[in-house]
Amino acid sequence: MTRSWANNAEFGKEFSLSLKNASPISMTVPGPADFSSAAPPSSLYQKLVDKFPWYVWWLSPAVIILAVITLFPFFWMIYISFMKVQFAPGASDVFVGWSNWGKMFLDPSVYTGWWLLFKYVATCMVLQMGLGLGIALLLNDIKGEGLIVTVIMIPMMVAPVVVGHLFNLLLNSSYGLYAWIFKTLGIYSSGSLLSNPSTALWALVGMDTWEWTPLIVLILLAGLKSVPRDTIEAAHVDGSSPWQVFINVTLPYLRPSLLIAFLLRFMDCMRFIDNNLITTRGGPADATNTLPIYLYFKSFREFNIGMGAVIGFTLLVAIIVCALLASNILLKEQKGENHA
Repeated sequence: MTRSWANNAEFGKEFSLSLKNASPISMTVPGPADFSSAAPPSSLYQKLVDKFPWYVWWLSPAVIILAVITLFPFFWMIYISFMKVQFAPGASDVFVGWSNWGKMFLDPSVYTGWWLLFKYVATCMVLQMGLGLGIALLLNDIKGEGLIVTVIMIPMMVAPVVVGHLFNLLLNSSYGLYAWIFKTLGIYSSGSLLSNPSTALWALVGMDTWEWTPLIVLILLAGLKSVPRDTIEAAHVDGSSPWQVFINVTLPYLRPSLLIAFLLRFMDCMRFIDNNLITTRGGPADATNTLPIYLYFKSFREFNIGMGAVIGFTLLVAIIVCALLASNILLKEQKGENHA
């Protein structure tokens, strides 16, 4: 036992002497001068980094993918409009030049489709924007607003195909609830609204209004929340009537929301097809054969893809032009009020 303690003491002395005689470990941290030999970034890369902010680089992959997905079908549609597409195995498409365009301008069904589409879109926009604004004003800041808005949103959550089947049942002349109500009130008693050429288009307008007016209400309710309370109170103190407050205070603040709601519903109405295909399929007697329905039958029933591409291109251009005109009108009015 004594020997083991002596051996440990000797080992401890030797270990301490070795630590004293050992040379210190040195670590060199590279300074800025040590990186001077590294290759500098390319001038083009540096220019791009300096020119665009960081969020542009973050969004660029998504923008590029979206551009490819959007632009390729657009240019392909233009290409197909000059071709006669062949569906036979091994057959190649035939270049026909402006033939498809000439046929479209000489086709009376195209002009009929435009006229029916104009009536449908104009009526839908007037009803949905008017009802949406009125309901939003009524619901703004009332008790139970959240619950009422939730209930109102239910039609918007239903798929358009389901809405078409639902109204087929509701307007059925034999057992439809709405048909029975119309007959009882003496409003309409000669069959279904969807089977009469004079009422079928307006029945489709009613279906679309029932389903999508809640979207207008939701957008305009959000816009009404941005109207400053103190401005409204100051207008009331100055003796302004409720109508004057709405025109001079509320409406200017609502213009951006009105523009968003208008554009969303306008573009959707211009290309509507779901309810029409489920209920009337362009009938009866072509009473609901709007341009999108005519495009569908021309392309996928007659398999005249070139003609369908021409009609689709003109419809797309019309939507873009009308949307730009509406945006410019509303934005110019808002800028004029701001300068005033």
